[in-house]
This record gives sequence, C-alpha cells and structure tokens, in this order.
Amino acid sequence: MKFVAEDNAPGIGVYRRALGKVLANQPVHVLPHEPIIAKLDEAGKTFTVLLIKTPLTMPYTSVFFQLECGYWNAKAEAELRKAMQESH
Repeated sequence: MKFVAEDNAPGIGVYRRALGKVLANQPVHVLPHEPIIAKLDEAGKTFTVLLIKTPLTMPYTSVFFQLECGYWNAKAEAELRKAMQESH
C-alpha cells in the first residue's frame, strides 16, 4: 500500500495515515497477496476464519489480523516447545 500513488487512488494517503495511527503500537508484517491467502488457507484447516468485507475500494488496502490468545504469547510458546524438544 505504501507504493500506491495518490493520483492512482485518491484518498489513499489519508487512509494510510489513519491506518498507521490505529496500528502504531502493533507489529505489522507486509506480505504480497498470495502468501496472505496461503496463510488464511492454512489457518482455515485448524481454526474458523472470519472475513469482514467493507465497501472500501482502494487497491492494496487489505488488512488481516491474526489474533492470539490473551493468556499465552509467542515467547512462552517458543520456551515450551524448546523445553519439550530438550526432554527427548
């Protein structure tokens, strides 16, 4: 989205700044469309995936959130898996 010119998508700058403010304190990973769809497909094999479609029609503005549980984080998961690996 950061490379889409305002001339080609009027309003993209305003949207980009607003989204930046909303996500300011969150980790953001920018990926091409195909790997994102692959991640959705993979997640859908184990979890229910919720898609919310809005009327926004600007190119390259799709936003996907991957929610984690509030009681466990990636660091704790990595430590658990390391401990399990070392016990073998």
